[in-house]
Amino acid sequence: MAKEIEIEFKNMLTKDEFQQLLTTYFPDTPAFSQTNCYFDTPDNTLKEKSMGLRLRKRQGKNECTLKVPTSNTNAYQEITDSLTEKEINTLIKEERVPLGRDVANYLESIGVAVTDLKKIGFLTTYRREKKLNNECLLVLDESHFGKTVDYELEMEVTESKKGELFFNDFLIKENIKRHPASKKIARMIEYQS
Repeated sequence: MAKEIEIEFKNMLTKDEFQQLLTTYFPDTPAFSQTNCYFDTPDNTLKEKSMGLRLRKRQGKNECTLKVPTSNTNAYQEITDSLTEKEINTLIKEERVPLGRDVANYLESIGVAVTDLKKIGFLTTYRREKKLNNECLLVLDESHFGKTVDYELEMEVTESKKGELFFNDFLIKENIKRHPASKKIARMIEYQS
């Protein structure tokens, strides 16, 4: 189990902006794919608590992650259980999260019964990552939600205020319009309706 604070800034991109950043920052970097399978209770308990729960299947790194909000609007505490290839395949097939592990234990501790969780959808993302400096990871995502495709820029940073300044300066430098991005789980739900 891992617990960490993730601080990130996000911006939706047009396809042209995405291509521009690909050419500039990732000319020879192939994307890797990851598939997220999202869960909530039938009455949307996690959504009401601004939490997100997913299984993520990625070559060599499978996990169950619960994102819990913090006092910083750009930061989440991530509670993550690592999963084997066999475990993730079984969990996705059975549409459930692992029992008796840290994510499940945390959910139970806040009154969310793991047995009440239901799959609410999934998406596949083609991702590229590049460290711009010791404090900033540049992430470009092309996400497929059924027939809908969107493009997103993420910057994962180590410090919120400096990271926000760097992010805003980056958008200006690259002549990218500010289009705040919802969480992927929220966009997935929106695209399904």
